[in-house]
This record gives sequence, C-alpha cells and structure tokens, in this order.
Amino acid sequence: MTSMWLIFARFLRSSLAAFFSALFTFTLLGMAGVAGLYVYFSPQLPDSQTLKQINLQVPLRIYSRENQLIAEYGSQRSRPVEFTEIPVKLRQAFIAIEDSRYYEHPGFDVVGVARALVNIVSTGSISQGASTITMQLARNAFLDNDKTLSRKLRETLLAIRIEQSFSKDEILELYLNKIYLGKRAYGIAAAAETYYGKENLHDLSLAQMAMIAGLPKAPSRYNPIANESRSMLRRDYILQRMHELGFITTQEYDQAIAEPNTAKVHKPDIQTHAPYLAEMVRQEIIKRYADKAYKQGYHVHTTIDSKMQADAMQALHETLDAYDQRHGYRGPEAHLDLDSFATQEDWLDKLATYTPVGDLKAGVVVNANAQTAQVQLINENLIELTLEDVKWARPFIDADRRGPTPRKVSDVLSRGDVVRLRQIDIQNKNADGDDDESTTLKWTLSQIPDVGGALVVMDPDNGALRAIMGGYDFYHSKFNRATQAMRQPGSSFKPLVYSAALSRGFRATSVVNDAPITIPGSDWQPKNFGGRYIGPTTLQEALAKSRNLVSIRVLRDTGIDYTINYARRFGFEKKHLPRNLTLALGTGLTTPLQMATVYSTFANGGFKVNSHFIQRIEDREGNVLYDASLSTQYACGDVKECQLPPKQEAPLAHEGEGEADTAVAAESETSIQTGPKIVPAAPRIMDSTTHYQIVNMLQGVTRFGTAAKTRRVLERKDLAGKTGTTNEQRDSWFAGFTPEYVAVAWSGFDDMAKLGEGETSTRIAVPMWINLMQRVLKDQPEAEWKKPEQLQTVRIDADTGLLATATSTNIIEEGRALQPAAVSEKVETNFEFQENMLPPQQAQSPYANQTPPTAPPPAQPAERVEIPEQIF
Repeated sequence: MTSMWLIFARFLRSSLAAFFSALFTFTLLGMAGVAGLYVYFSPQLPDSQTLKQINLQVPLRIYSRENQLIAEYGSQRSRPVEFTEIPVKLRQAFIAIEDSRYYEHPGFDVVGVARALVNIVSTGSISQGASTITMQLARNAFLDNDKTLSRKLRETLLAIRIEQSFSKDEILELYLNKIYLGKRAYGIAAAAETYYGKENLHDLSLAQMAMIAGLPKAPSRYNPIANESRSMLRRDYILQRMHELGFITTQEYDQAIAEPNTAKVHKPDIQTHAPYLAEMVRQEIIKRYADKAYKQGYHVHTTIDSKMQADAMQALHETLDAYDQRHGYRGPEAHLDLDSFATQEDWLDKLATYTPVGDLKAGVVVNANAQTAQVQLINENLIELTLEDVKWARPFIDADRRGPTPRKVSDVLSRGDVVRLRQIDIQNKNADGDDDESTTLKWTLSQIPDVGGALVVMDPDNGALRAIMGGYDFYHSKFNRATQAMRQPGSSFKPLVYSAALSRGFRATSVVNDAPITIPGSDWQPKNFGGRYIGPTTLQEALAKSRNLVSIRVLRDTGIDYTINYARRFGFEKKHLPRNLTLALGTGLTTPLQMATVYSTFANGGFKVNSHFIQRIEDREGNVLYDASLSTQYACGDVKECQLPPKQEAPLAHEGEGEADTAVAAESETSIQTGPKIVPAAPRIMDSTTHYQIVNMLQGVTRFGTAAKTRRVLERKDLAGKTGTTNEQRDSWFAGFTPEYVAVAWSGFDDMAKLGEGETSTRIAVPMWINLMQRVLKDQPEAEWKKPEQLQTVRIDADTGLLATATSTNIIEEGRALQPAAVSEKVETNFEFQENMLPPQQAQSPYANQTPPTAPPPAQPAERVEIPEQIF
C-alpha cells in the first residue's frame, strides 16, 4: 500500500510539474505575444501628449443665404460639461449598460471578453460586444469603425494607454462629452437639450437619463423620436440593470418605469442639405482661424440658396439613379445569414450599420418567392416588393451589356440579401383615367449608384455659388467632384477656342471645311462623333453641332499660344492646357466649379468674376469678422465701381434661437436695412463684339445643336450653353446659362471607366441640367440678351496675349473692327500641319489694320504621344 502511495505521489508531482511548466511556457508566450503586438502597433497609436489634447469642440454653425441651418461642426451639437456637472445617476446609467466593471478593469475587461467568446462558441454569432467605455472612447476619438481584428487590437492597446494617461473620472467625462447620441447630438449635454430641452443635466428625470444612456448602441434604432417602442424597451432594461447593480432603489425603479416617453426635438435639424458646401466652408474656416475654428462658435453665412440646393440634389439623384438602373443590377450590397443570429434583435443591429445613402434606405430580405419578397427595414417595418418593383434589375455585365429581364422576384432577391429601397410617389387616377389630387408612397428596389456626378449653380454677376452637389451622398463619398475632380472638359471647352478666334478676326459666319484630317508622322486621326462630315460650314453651325475638325482648323489658324493665354484670362492654369492641337477638343483639365466660373463670363457680358461661397462670418456675439460684399467684384459694366441698390439683409440665427425663429429669420421685421453699397467692378476680359457673337453661337447649341432638347423642354429662348463628351464616353458635360444663372452638370466614374455606348452628354448631363433648371426657372420670365450699344474693347499685352498690366509695353485694343484673316473667310479643302502641330505663320495677319503682336518664340518639336479622340 505504501508503495502505491509513493507511485501516486511521484505521478502527481511529475504531472503538476509538467502542468505548471506548460502554464509557465504558455504565459511567457502570451506575454511575448502581447509585447510583440504592443511593439508592432505602438507607433501607430497617439502618444500621451496627443491623448491629452482630445478636443471638446463648440459648434461652428453654417447657414444658407436665407439663414437656414446647413451644418454644425466641432463636435456637432456639443456643449462640454465638467465631471462635477454630471449627475451621479446619469453616470451610473451609462456604466450599467455599457461597462458595469468600468472602475475595476485596466481599459479592457477580461471578463467581458471571455463572456463574448463563450457566446460566440455557444451561438455561432457575434451578439455580445466586449468594448469597454475606455475602448469606445479610443475608437471614437482616434480610430475608424472598421470591424477588423487589427482595429480591435489597436483599440485595446490604445485603451490601456488612455488608462495610463487619465484617471477613471477623466475618461468617463471625455466619453460622456464625445459619444454620439443621435439627432446630431454629441455628448450628454447636447442630448439633454436635443431630446428634452434641458440645459441643466440635473433637471433630467431618472427615466430620461436612462433613455439617453440607451442611445450609443444604435442611435437610429433606439432613438426615442424615430422608434419610440424600441427605445422604451431599452430604457426599461437599463433601469432594470441599474436596480440589479444597486444604483437605484426599488421605489426609484418603479417610479421611472411608469414614466412615459417625453422626448421630442428641441433643436432645429438641418434645414438645407448641402454637406459638400459645408465641408468647403469648414476647410476655409480652419484655414482662416486654425485651432480657433471649433472653439469660438463662429456663424458663417453662405451664398447658397436653399431651394436651388434642394433642386440640385433632386436633379443629380434622379439622373444618376436613372443611369444606374438602365445599366442593370449589381446584386445585393451584402448578405446576412439570418439563421446564424441568435435573435432578430442581433441582425437588426447589424442592419443598422448600413446607414441611409441619399434617399435610399437599407433593408434585409426575410423571404422571397416568385411573386413577392418581404424586406425588413431598420425601423422594423416590413414591406413587400412585387415583380413590378424589381423588373428593372437585369443583371449588370459591363457598361454595354445586361443579363435577361427577371421573370420572378426570386430571380433578383434571396433571403438575407441587404438591399437598398426608395419610396416613390404613385399618382392616383380616378375612374375617368385623369390624375387624381392624391399620391401614394410606394417602395421599390434600388441600389447606390457607382457613377459619380456634380452640379454647380452660380450667379454670373458676382460668382456667388447658389447650389453645389459634389456627389450622390457626401457621407457615402466625401470626394467633392465639383471642386476636386480634374477632368477633361471635351467640347464644352470649344467656346474658348471660338472666342479666341473671334477676337482675332473670325466671324460667326466664317466658313471652314469640316473634312477628315491626316497628320503626317502622327497616328492621331481626329474624327467627328459618328464619323460623319458636312464639308464647308459656318462657325455658328460648327459650334452648335460640335464639329471637331472645324475646331482643330480654327485653333490652328488662331494660334495655340494665343488661345492658351486667352483661356488663362478665364482662370485656367497653363499647366492644365496641352500645347498642341488636341486643345481644340478639350483635352485640358478642369473642374465643374471652374467651368461655372468660365461660363459666367459668357453670361454676364464678358467680365471675370471669382467664385465664392462665404458671404459673412460672425462670432457668437454677432460681431462681423468678415464681409465678402466689401471685396466681391460685380459685373456691372465698364466702370471702376458698382453701386448696388438697397436691400434687406436678415441677421443670422444664433444659439438659443428655435426652429421657427431660424426659419423665418430672412423675412423677419427686424431685418437689417442696408443702403446703397459701393463695390468693386469686375474687369472685362472679352470685348463686347466677341462676347455678343459667342453668346449668339451658344444659343444656337440650344436652338438646333447638341442641346436643342433644353429649349424644347423648357420652352424658353434665353438659354445658351455647350455640351461635352470625352473619349469613349468617360465624361458627360453640359455648361448652360441664362443672363441670371449659370449651371454646370457633369457625370463620370471616379476611376475613369467608360459610361457606355450612347451615354453622351445629351443622355446624361443635359437631362440633369434640364431637371434642375425646370425648377430654378419656374415662374421666372425670360430674360433678354442685350446687344452692345457701342463697342467695348479690352487692352491686351500683344507679347503674351494676356490682359495688359502696368508693365506691358506692347499694348493693343482687342475688339476693334478688324479685317478678318483670309483663311477665316475661305473654304478650306486641305491644309498641312507642321511636325510639332503648332500653327504656321499666317500669310495675312488678323491684325492687318493695327500694330501686329510680337510673334511667340518658335516651339520645340513636341514629344509624340497618343492623342485620344474627343467627341462632343
């Protein structure tokens, strides 16, 4: 027996030794792994000094010209509060639901992680998170929301570093001031004001505190305004947790549970949707005021017109949606295995991560058969789609091909598909078939367009932006295509080529041959769209019909260097304009905003205005820090100064003003009366004869040219503009104008992909422009284009072709009655190009009756490049 015990003792001792040895080894390996992860990720994390500079920002408020709220920046609706100002029970409400062991863990909760792992193993789904309050602060302040292991590791390590830099109370204060709580409210003080109109947090009831604490998980799903029933369930659960943890008594619990939902919006919501403009303003304010931008509560009054902005958004959305749908369905945005989630709550939480894009809402297909599909929305409404709602969804193959038309709903949708839906208005009809007064809202299948687009509306008299859309949805893609997309303008650049030619003696009636061109030594063979040629034609018809070969001949005879310098007057940079004949086809680079500025000169009589979007900046006390009217140049004629008539200017809305106050501010009886204002005049960059001719030619584009549809649909005679489509339909442009407005529409893919066969400007950009201007010009009488009473000239430096300056020595006046160049009045049957594709010396100068300009130095032979064909 003794020997048996000895054997057992030895076995036990050796087993324990092996166990502790293995445990020690695994511990060392674990510590080494943690150390390795820390060494790897540490350089990617902010240091202690940066952590201590977490900003709690006071809003920067941005308004339209009617004083409608466009945006708030800083921490959005934020009013930072000190830790001592936060009621104990409000702190406990957040701790109860978000991190019950907050004061016990070092930044990450081992118990919470273990519980989440056990749940994953037992259910097979991620239905319980393990993020502590410190980890949430780390993510919100310094990291993105990507659901990756790498981000989670960085979040954990950063939480540890935060715990080493701040006390627990300091961390909780930062968290409660930065957390997003829905309705654009950041922080508990902003939420208290937004939902309950309470400026003092101690005025909140226990039930209201619990309601606010329930918002971080999914502000859109647990919002007491958007989803009352769901938010009440979560509020009551938080109260239950507070009672279980001993934070509140049974009496307090019973009293809070019995309290009804009292939340409602107490702050004005965004009234004018212009996020791309808001970002432009934000960047400008940062440039001006640096670190003060978010701390001083600045109020920025912009030039944006609220109605035009809404019109531009609708026009762009409808056009891009139409293009996207006619090219087919790309499939669901994602697919959820609904059976893998423990409860419906879990997959609804997952669905809530698919935020709205434009007017498209996310939903998950819960059932689909041949006739119908049921789709669950984030707000838990169940809608039904029929074959009629999905019949457009032929499978996308490429830009020019689609699959077969679906015969069953289940051909398109399957259970678990995450899809986008849109509500559309269905016009009801009475028994006689006439349209009834009422409409019905109906859901239909849609998808987020891949194609990009931009719209710009400008006041040509002073360059003020009235509307701007830089894409389908700013929060889906922050790339502002109106200001940042450098694209080829195609034939929308041709008016500059023709204007330069008119200024050198060409006329609208000058005849040039529209015929094929062969360039010795070059592979470039420019063509007209469709490969058709019409022979001898006037410049008027050539521009209206966008004849490429005529534009090339006109550029050659005018002079490339002269034309480039002419374009520079309008704001083009020399580096963006190719010094060869492809310039005639719009191979330079520009943006929609720049094109709107260019076309403003055509609309305003020939004057150069500069685009701007900030009208006035005030501090929170109403002191004016900047007033654009003091420096903005106006196109008011050939004078040095303009006298603007008196007008009513509404004061800006400031903190404490309600929604109604803001909405009627522009019409308030307390509006500021201003007298006549003297402002600087814009300089003339086109002589009046050239301007009159080019506008008349651009009216021909809308009368019988490539944009004739604009006049047919709008039934107006005061329209002018130019289309532009680049090589292989990669860009679609229409720059159109009246004497009062300039609007530029553009569409294309960010990666320069082809739009598809037949997707020219007449099918995309022109319809977008018409859609917009139908609303903008509604009920507005036609404006008249004024013919110049006397010739107005422009002083030009003959050595450069640019506007003359004080240092110019060789000055000519552009706009005199010139003897036209012989080449501009004859019918060309053929001509030869120099090897470098620059114009040869003309036999007869267009400046025959005046001092000729100094000829530019001879150009070096151009490097041979592949030159794309440009169409219209």
